[in-house]
Amino acid sequence: MFKNLLSISLLSLATFNCTMAKNTETNNASNLLSLLVATNTNPGCSISSTTAITSNLTQVENKQRTKYSISACDESGFSNLDLTQVDVTKGATGNSSNSVITTNKDVMLATNKGGTNIEVSFVLNSSASTLDVIAYGTGSPMSGPTYRFIAGAQTQYKNASGVFGNTGKGGSVSAPIPSVGTNYTFCLDFQSTAGGSRFLNGFNKPCSELTDTERGSMSYYPIMQMMNVPVYTNGNRLGFVLNGATITSFTIGSIVSNTEM
Repeated sequence: MFKNLLSISLLSLATFNCTMAKNTETNNASNLLSLLVATNTNPGCSISSTTAITSNLTQVENKQRTKYSISACDESGFSNLDLTQVDVTKGATGNSSNSVITTNKDVMLATNKGGTNIEVSFVLNSSASTLDVIAYGTGSPMSGPTYRFIAGAQTQYKNASGVFGNTGKGGSVSAPIPSVGTNYTFCLDFQSTAGGSRFLNGFNKPCSELTDTERGSMSYYPIMQMMNVPVYTNGNRLGFVLNGATITSFTIGSIVSNTEM
């Protein structure tokens, strides 16, 4: 009788354990499916990895780039991406110079690895619109090396004295002048060279569309600033000032420039 009871107990225990294992497996699969569905149902407010852009500069690491899609982010969506927004509506659209988006953590790449590229897709919504892209930033309001896009005008930069001035360009290209209401994707390097120089090199097209000729000759840089560029050592956050501008996405990766002085 004792043997029979022991057999029945062992059989019951095995059945219970098997049932628990199946339930756990089902729950894990359900949780994973929920996460995937949550990601896929809101692709306009998500983080994803994109292919690295290979550099021929030895110090540059060819790592995957990180893309932030923010066109459908509301306040909680920004928070889920570890971003802070002030006076930015879903879209993501800013109304004034007080409208900002910043990363909560350090996201800039090491300066001894060549610096950081920021690819940003945006629209300037009125003739008075500007968009600032601030890298290696610190403080509140954030300050650091900055590109400023202006509706109907040449791209500017913030110099080491904190004053905005026009950028230059290579001799074989024209300076890009953004138009109101047009969707743009700009590819922007905050470059730090092995010799310690700092360059702002920008292109008015997606990084993936750049040719070897464009990347390999300063003559083909439509946005270029090689002097009086602020230091990259004060901070490592990224920020945007959306003064009448809309940003749909931005991507962080290694620089695309294949030349340095």
